[in-house]
Amino acid sequence: MRYLVLLCALTLLAQKPVGTMKDLMWKIIYPTSNAVFYVGHNPQKSEKDWQELQNNALTLAESANLLMAPERALDQARWMQDANLLRAAGEKAFKAATTHDLPALEALNDELYEACQSCHEHYRPGYKRKP
Repeated sequence: MRYLVLLCALTLLAQKPVGTMKDLMWKIIYPTSNAVFYVGHNPQKSEKDWQELQNNALTLAESANLLMAPERALDQARWMQDANLLRAAGEKAFKAATTHDLPALEALNDELYEACQSCHEHYRPGYKRKP
């Protein structure tokens, strides 16, 4: 079992990112987080709508794992804590979307906002700074 864990860890270390941090934010995290943030503005009317929301929520949760990859993690403490906040909110959104629980999804708004806000305050240059 230890060898399997070591092999998995080495495989992750050997991975090379395809996109930049900006690509991850704008092409994956931003659109998938908006699907959760604005879930009440665009009610799901069909199973296909719910599946699309599930896809977005799952992608959002998994994007946190991409942020925690060794070549992207800017430090081991704060960065990982912020990425884990994103993953937790994404996991809850995925579970709520899977059970078609609109109130639970709407209740996640603050938690998801805090995850984004915390990371941006620490790592996004110029965030919340007046010119």
